[in-house]
Amino acid sequence: MVDAVSSPRAQLVELLWQLKQNFDQEGDSSLRFVHFNTLLNDPTYRAEIIKRAIHHDNRKIRALGLKLQEANRDGVLLHKRPVTSTPLTNPDIAETLGTQPPRDATGAKSHRGTYAWLGLAAVMLGLISYFAYKPIHQLIAGTQVIKGSLFGNQTWAANTTWILDGIVYLEAGGTLTIEPGTRIEGRPGSALVITRDATLFARGQENAPIVFTSNQAEGTRTAGDWGGVVMLGSAPVNVEGAQIEGIPAGDTRGEFGGRDMESSCGVMEYSRIEFAGFEVYANNELNGLTLGGCGSNTIIRHVQVHRALDDGIEVFGGTVNLKHIVITGAGDDSLDWDMGWRGNVQFLVAQQHANVGDNAFEGDNLKANPNASPLSEPTMYNVTLISPRSHEKYHRAMTLKVGSGGHFHNIIIDGFSGETIDLKGAETVRRISNGELTFNSMMVHKVGNRGLTFFDAEAMDSDDDDGFDERRYFQSSAIAAQFGTDPLLTRDATSASHPDFAPTARSPARNGASPIPQGEFWDEAANYLGAVRPGNVQNWTDGWTSYPLN
Repeated sequence: MVDAVSSPRAQLVELLWQLKQNFDQEGDSSLRFVHFNTLLNDPTYRAEIIKRAIHHDNRKIRALGLKLQEANRDGVLLHKRPVTSTPLTNPDIAETLGTQPPRDATGAKSHRGTYAWLGLAAVMLGLISYFAYKPIHQLIAGTQVIKGSLFGNQTWAANTTWILDGIVYLEAGGTLTIEPGTRIEGRPGSALVITRDATLFARGQENAPIVFTSNQAEGTRTAGDWGGVVMLGSAPVNVEGAQIEGIPAGDTRGEFGGRDMESSCGVMEYSRIEFAGFEVYANNELNGLTLGGCGSNTIIRHVQVHRALDDGIEVFGGTVNLKHIVITGAGDDSLDWDMGWRGNVQFLVAQQHANVGDNAFEGDNLKANPNASPLSEPTMYNVTLISPRSHEKYHRAMTLKVGSGGHFHNIIIDGFSGETIDLKGAETVRRISNGELTFNSMMVHKVGNRGLTFFDAEAMDSDDDDGFDERRYFQSSAIAAQFGTDPLLTRDATSASHPDFAPTARSPARNGASPIPQGEFWDEAANYLGAVRPGNVQNWTDGWTSYPLN
């Protein structure tokens, strides 16, 4: 019961605490966790939870919701953070909220322990002042478990480890700001989904990257420990009613796509995603980083995806641009795209590991309709694709199919047990004559180059591109491709634990680059082949990347 003489603010706090307890006891699947700290200090979140309570099936929760609708107020309710394992009716906390002090048997105020109460109050006031804007869990444990839906403006601070339990949705209209240096750990089956009309601000720093990783103990971590990060937006895609993989069909929070080419899903910068990606059910997987319908104002820069179970990064349509990207040890494709992606890419390294993976790039337009519009047609400069010439896996550098276009310039391809580039389907081949699929300035090398072929022979049943001869096309002078030329990558270029992606200072990759387009996105000074300037002792991959084996 709320004390009749306590302040309206204290009554509101008590009611909110009761509501949180009832929600937790109810186990509502649509709202798996109520963040009490946010409930106290985020009026938008508080109003949303009260609205849900008013319409809840549980009679007691509905009654609390109606009371709270009358008692609610805007702004921050408390500058302190109650310990959520202690009910607010506890005398210690009630005293600080302004309720009456205890009385003795005669009804007079008891002074027993008065000085102790005063001392306790002084200590609490000091803590309240210092932790005015910090959740109490940071003081107690330094970790916070996150479940269910997030509403309003959220901030994840760097002095807390944030643990994802299940699929966590940032709901429409919400923003999530993640401070530089923050660590987010995913439990099995978890993922972070930024829904359409919500925004992520994960802006790390070179010396303080944001790390999304497995919640398993170091030394036991493996690909697929958790689900990864999904960012959904309202930029164009070439299919109606697009629903992202990994989110149950019918859940509107998995919808993406729209008409706003310049829309933004937010920012991910100086961030790493490790040991992510799991198969929800057959042929339906989450990746390390999934981008669905994200527009050109989305910022994805200085991002590493390491040891994802499925694709490293998969882009479903939209116009999102990628810059300074490292993808290492992907279980399927390093970079996969379809549904009409038309973004730009500069400075991308994809390194495949010997015992896993398929293609460095796999590009599609739309399986159901290869001619669907908008057409998948990314533009790429300064790319390095590396494979150790696995004896266990058939690695291709690129597979382009079902009508994908694209423009690929200033590329180093080194290693790879399979063919260099495979074009599949007559619709894909037609993109060449239409000018929608182009290649220029490539250096392709296989270790030793002795007796090795760069393209598989295709005839009869193996002809999957209407008789198109990849060997003749890519070795023509028009492509300016150098086959068999060693880019002189360092010996560590294929290392799984301490790679170095820079060619040596003597590398022929210093010459022969196509001019970089003009524009705000492009770095026009990158007049070399590959993602890293030859001879650089220090480069853009240093400082914020990491390559843990487990």
